[in-house]
Amino acid sequence: IIKRLKKKYSINIQSLTGDHFMQKPFWKVSNNFQLLNDFKNLIISCKKLKIKYIIIPLVDNGSLKNKKEELYFISICKKLSNFIKKNKVQIIFESDYPPLKLKNFIKKLDKRLFGINYDSGNSASLNYDVDNEFKLYGKRILNVHIKDRKKYGKTVRLGQGNANLKKLFKNLKNINYKGNLILQTARSKNNKDIDEIKINLEYLKNLTKRLNVQQ
Repeated sequence: IIKRLKKKYSINIQSLTGDHFMQKPFWKVSNNFQLLNDFKNLIISCKKLKIKYIIIPLVDNGSLKNKKEELYFISICKKLSNFIKKNKVQIIFESDYPPLKLKNFIKKLDKRLFGINYDSGNSASLNYDVDNEFKLYGKRILNVHIKDRKKYGKTVRLGQGNANLKKLFKNLKNINYKGNLILQTARSKNNKDIDEIKINLEYLKNLTKRLNVQQ
């Protein structure tokens, strides 16, 4: 069905975000054979659909809470490395780790297979500094979610929260980023989501124009 819809509407799907992993994180279950098998089947499906990036959210219920969980998760990733390489996908992590901790985490994994998904809203809500984040692990960023959130708060319309999108686009330009920019903005409060998307797109167009960033 997805292949048919891709062809019909000329859609190129570059990434898949596995939010369902937060419901049942395979790295938090001891008897996880079936969950790991489901993950491998997802990788195979992504190869068939020519989806290059699979995003695993290490946030909320999927967050790595201690060193033991981190080491176990890294061991799973390493065991799956050959399988991931064979299927020509890359696994990207969206994490709530502080910048230095995230740098130390991602450098333990093969940069050809594993990278980072940068979420501007999540970083803003955690009060992380964009310049510092990109300085520490900018070269490992393979995908970007555009979002705005209040400090320690909820997702809001672009420009109404604490996300420093000016700094974000300047840093993306500095690393010559050519990947996805995926809107994960707040939903409409009156069920007019398409109108809300248009408002956010217009905000981004004006911002990038002022910054002289290629759209």
